[in-house]
Amino acid sequence: MIQVGLTGGICTGKTFVLDIFKKLGCYTLQADELSQKIIFAPDSEVAKSIVDTFGSGILNKATGEIDRELFSQMLFEDKAKRDFINGLVHPLVRAEREKLIKEIGKTSVYDIFVYESALLVESGIWRDFDAVVVVFAHADEQIRRLMERNHLSRKEAESRIRSQFPLSEKLKVAQFTIDTTGSFEKAEAQALETYHFLRKRFNLD
Repeated sequence: MIQVGLTGGICTGKTFVLDIFKKLGCYTLQADELSQKIIFAPDSEVAKSIVDTFGSGILNKATGEIDRELFSQMLFEDKAKRDFINGLVHPLVRAEREKLIKEIGKTSVYDIFVYESALLVESGIWRDFDAVVVVFAHADEQIRRLMERNHLSRKEAESRIRSQFPLSEKLKVAQFTIDTTGSFEKAEAQALETYHFLRKRFNLD
């Protein structure tokens, strides 16, 4: 089973492309899915460490649990806090991913595993994969999508994109790229083409 890392910038269509790979029969997984389980699981040691570090102000007063919206906003606004959380969570996410890959590999059901992570390149884990696929969109399209999705002004959307690792740096390590600018049909066709290129490159047919 080959392991494929999928990444890209915010609002470039990573989830859309991942869903296409899933429909094509790949086993797909999102880093955020693992992170959420680790942080927000009942009696999570990570959650306790977060509260110990940042104080009870991060908690939802009604539930006593970490306020997800407040937590997300805090990470966006403060790089030092974001780096702390990443350092705390990423090793656990990596261990869970590797454990899952071993379990899937024993079944012989899947020959391609696709792992979507926005931080694939900047975290350095892109080196763990047999191939890296970077999803991108033209800057104006990316800004428009972010404005619509998060109800932001253009200035706010541009600021959020600038706060992230440059998409140009992610493209440097890509073996395959998918441009989602324009229609869904065009993006889907590129994803399908990439899938067949992967199968050919790794002799899966």
